[in-house]
Amino acid sequence: MNDFTQIVVTPGKPVQVQANPTAYPLIGKGLQGAVFKLSEDRCVKIYSKQIYCLREKQVLQQTGEKTAILPKVYETGENYIIMEYLTGPSLQEFLEKSKTISEDLTIEIINLIKELRSLQFMRIDFSLRHSIYDKNGKLKIIDHVNSFKIQRSFPKRLFKDLKQLGLLVTFLDHVNNQEPYLYEQWKKSLKIKD
Repeated sequence: MNDFTQIVVTPGKPVQVQANPTAYPLIGKGLQGAVFKLSEDRCVKIYSKQIYCLREKQVLQQTGEKTAILPKVYETGENYIIMEYLTGPSLQEFLEKSKTISEDLTIEIINLIKELRSLQFMRIDFSLRHSIYDKNGKLKIIDHVNSFKIQRSFPKRLFKDLKQLGLLVTFLDHVNNQEPYLYEQWKKSLKIKD
């Protein structure tokens, strides 16, 4: 049986896959849903609660056609979204392997954050594991259930992830070189003193 609608996902931290009578492999799960690979270019996210699906659907449908930083959406249902399957490594995996962050990559991250602002996201933030390289080497951000719900004007989760990798100071130095005004804003948020 390959009917993904038969997959049952229930709430948990992370969610639990109670039943998967299909051949579709589980490729990830989080607090709101589980993702299964459907084909080489598509996956389906099945949500534990309909409200999570509605929230992410709203974000992707309102902003997805306006930007290239979100995965393409192919189909939506009451508790699922079929979207583009991103094949590249996450930014987390990339940085763990390289053990450094370049000024060019810092500029790319700054541009992602600016794009989130221009799309009027309330949460101007993402974790490294939710930023994935697509087949063209461009970064895309996944997991947008709370992008219009949680208010966050600076990238707190991003900073936390970079700090855990020992790359936050280098990242902020690059930001200061490229975007001093942005650095000053973030410095206040992080309570950094010169």
